[in-house]
Formats: sequence, structure tokens, C-alpha cells
Amino acid sequence: MNNVTPLPANQRRLAPFEAFSPIEWQGRNPPALDWMVENCVLRGTVCMLSGDGGLGKSLLMQQLLTCAALGQDWLGMKVAQCRGLGFFCEDDKDELWRRQQSINTLYGTEMGDLEDVWMMSRVGAENVLMEFDRRDDTAKPTPIFAQLRQKVLDVGAQLIVLDTLADVFAGNEIIRNQVRRFVSALRKLALETNGAVILTAHPSLAGLNSGSGISGSTAWNNSVRSRLYLTKPKPKNGEEEDDGDIRLLKTMKSNQSKSGGQIEIRWEHGAFMRVDAPADAGPLDKVDQIDLKVSVLKAVDQLCRNGTRMSPDKFARTYVVKALMQHPMTRRFTRGQIEGVKDALLADKRLAIVEIGPPSKRQQYIRTDTFRFADEEGKP
Repeated sequence: MNNVTPLPANQRRLAPFEAFSPIEWQGRNPPALDWMVENCVLRGTVCMLSGDGGLGKSLLMQQLLTCAALGQDWLGMKVAQCRGLGFFCEDDKDELWRRQQSINTLYGTEMGDLEDVWMMSRVGAENVLMEFDRRDDTAKPTPIFAQLRQKVLDVGAQLIVLDTLADVFAGNEIIRNQVRRFVSALRKLALETNGAVILTAHPSLAGLNSGSGISGSTAWNNSVRSRLYLTKPKPKNGEEEDDGDIRLLKTMKSNQSKSGGQIEIRWEHGAFMRVDAPADAGPLDKVDQIDLKVSVLKAVDQLCRNGTRMSPDKFARTYVVKALMQHPMTRRFTRGQIEGVKDALLADKRLAIVEIGPPSKRQQYIRTDTFRFADEEGKP
């Protein structure tokens, strides 16, 4: 006689447990870490980007989506080339358009190059992705979540940005079980797409005051696999910070890389640029030097034709080398290498410095020898 008690009806469809032993790894090497964003966002995980309102989280995410589509570095960090989708709950389509135009100028690209960038403006729409039963905290994905998942699969997106937490999560963040289930649902989506989900959030007052950037409950920090914090530098010696365009992007948590690092970035002309430069490498060989010369000329010409005016002054915000360090044609070279080639091209008169403006407000700009600004004196 079979005396095994049958499982309740609601548990009969559970998949059996899958167990394994390290013996199957004998003589084999584990797979390398698969970063979507170098040392920040792993494939198959959920990352949180927190920061106070108005600092530029949405802009940073739109830049990341652009870099992923182009396969170029984001703030100096390597990004896996892939298609991305941004679920923007606070920005209308026109704002996303204006922002993208500034981003394109920074990276020297055009709208026609961005077939792998997808965005959704959800201003004024219902955006809650998961509901919870108040009686037993049972979690249930909403029809909005189902629609979002289907759109992600339809366009083939692997980098998914949800902006912001306050719009997509309607549970009680103090209840850890609700936070955990919500993040688990997002991670399931990341695994299904072989990609990653980045969730933006506003820190709580305690998170702001402590400098941790935590949003509401520590359950968020414990549930996501990595967490970034966008903030402003603290005033020095009790003085007011005089540069409102500087931000710090801090790594507050990363399960597979070092935490505590930070990147200094600056808002310029509608987009963020990294302030600190990578360490200079050795001298270039002849082939790389020729390649860099050609690339600098092409990049400067493209930026000028796109309306970007670059200064020859290394202390200026619009310094030409800063722009070239972010440009896809020249970003693989170091500051010192670009500086050297820029100086050589000026000496060869392939690059020119011109003055534009009335006598009382003359400004110097750099351009190629074949380009002329519309308001440049002596233009044929």
C-alpha cells in the first residue's frame, strides 16, 4: 500500500529540484565573467542606479543604451555591443529626442546609426509591473509587465533600463519579501534575454544623509547584484561646491568586482563626459601613429560638421582632446597619444586654430584645414 501523502494541488506542477556535485567540474575551467558593463553590470543580473532627482540618471542611462548600440565605451568602461530598450517613466518623447541629439554630438554619431536603441516614453501611463496581495504578500506580475516582456523579446533587447523604481514598483519596500520577489522577476527577465536589467531609483533621506544612496530599505541593496550611486562631490573645507556640472559615479556594490571605486564625470553640452583619463601607454608604432592621425582628422571634421566647437585650450570644458577621447574613432588611444598627434597635425597645418567673434569676445576654436565655420572671417 502506498502511504505517501500527495502534494497539494497548487504544488503538483513544481519542477523537480536539480542538484549537482563539484565532481562534474573536475579538470575543467569555469566560464569567465560575462560583463555587460565592465566591472559594473554582469549578464543575467539586475543592477540598481540610485541618485537624487535632477542629477542625470536618465541621461546616463540613455548614454549607456547608445554606447551599447554602437559597441563603444561608456564613461571609459567597456560595454557589450547589444540592442537595448529604455522604459522611461519621467521623460516625454521630445525630451528623449533632445537628449539623444546631445548624446549623438558627444559620440560623433547620427540618428540613422541607432537602430539598436529602443525607447518607450511612459509619462502619464500606468507603469506598475507587479502587484502584491495585502493579505499574504503574494506577488503577481501585472499586464504591463507582460507587455514590457513581450516588447523586449520582440525587439531583441538585452540591455533593459527601467526608469524609475518609484513608477514600476507599487509594493512596500520595507517588506523584504516584496522587494525580493520583484527583483527576482526582473532577474528572470535578464536571464531570459541573456542580458541585464538596470533599475534607477531615488535614495531615501537616510541614504542621502549617510552617503550610501540606499533607496528606502536595505533589501534593495541585498537583492540586486550590483549598485551604482550618482552623486555630487562634497564641498571642500565647508565651502560651497563651485562646479555644479561635476558628478561622481560610485560603485557601492558589485558581487564580482571591487566596490568603492568612483568615476568623476562632467555634464557638458547636454551629455556626460569622463573627467579623469586612463594612464598613458607607451609610444605608438608607425602604423598606429598614421592610423591615429587619420582618425583625429576624420573625428575633428565630423564633430565640426555636427556643430561641435572645440577649444585648443586644455583647461577649457570643450577641449578638443576631451572630445576625441570619447569619440568612437579615437577612444582607444590615450590622452598623451592624442595630444602628441594633435600637436603634430597643428605643426603640419592639417589642423588649424581660428578666432571667431567680436573683438571684445574673441574665442579660439580648432578645425581641420579643409573645414570652415559659417561665421569664420575670410570664409570663401
